[in-house]
Amino acid sequence: MRDPAVCPANHREHAWGGDGGFDRVRSALTLRSLRRASAIRAESPRLRVLELGFGRGILLTRLLRDGHEVTGIDPGMLQRDLEPDLVAHGTLRAESAETADLGTSAFDLIYGVHVVEHLRDPAAVFHSCFEALRPGGALYLMTPDAESAGLRVFRDAWWNLEDPTHIRFFSPRSITGMLRAAGFERGRVRTPRWDSITLEISSLLRMVDRRPGEHGILGEPWARPVYAALLPVAVAVRAAWPALSPSMEVITHRPA
Repeated sequence: MRDPAVCPANHREHAWGGDGGFDRVRSALTLRSLRRASAIRAESPRLRVLELGFGRGILLTRLLRDGHEVTGIDPGMLQRDLEPDLVAHGTLRAESAETADLGTSAFDLIYGVHVVEHLRDPAAVFHSCFEALRPGGALYLMTPDAESAGLRVFRDAWWNLEDPTHIRFFSPRSITGMLRAAGFERGRVRTPRWDSITLEISSLLRMVDRRPGEHGILGEPWARPVYAALLPVAVAVRAAWPALSPSMEVITHRPA
């Protein structure tokens, strides 16, 4: 487990270091991937869905509008504005994944997008998710990949190290092994080339600017035109070198 006090990697002051526009694009792409991986569709029968660490609630709101029964847990550290529809019609709990009672056979789908890297006791959370899913229910996770070539290239400037609450990084083998120990079926692991598509640009800028601000490199006003100029290059490089992709997505099920 990473201790930022010992291994700071020029981390920023605040947990949130994103951009509102980037967040919405990223959420739309993640929803597409979630639907594909879990076989959930806009026209699917009403499902009971739980999001671990719902943040601004963008994904939960989309699933709510698709007609699903949605629940989210989040300790509230990001303190972001939430969609009124979600507040009115969703079930939102200000709890951490490690302390929340998720119930038994309460959900058809549980997902967490860039959450498990924040957990101090992921094994306990995976066990809770197993108990909370109905038999045959799906667990979908997206998290940084500790085996990404980007970590070797950028070293302590790798953007995923900028967040001081990123304390644990998994490899495909380690996360699937921990999920199987919790009772899940053997998981499928994919490398989404589109997730955090600006990460290599951010990492490059962090190599140049070693002074982390409150919200990190994405919070610097001078960085926006650089992102706009380099984004086509970043997409091309990621396509040519897929191993550079910083994230992995895992889909597994509770045995029926």
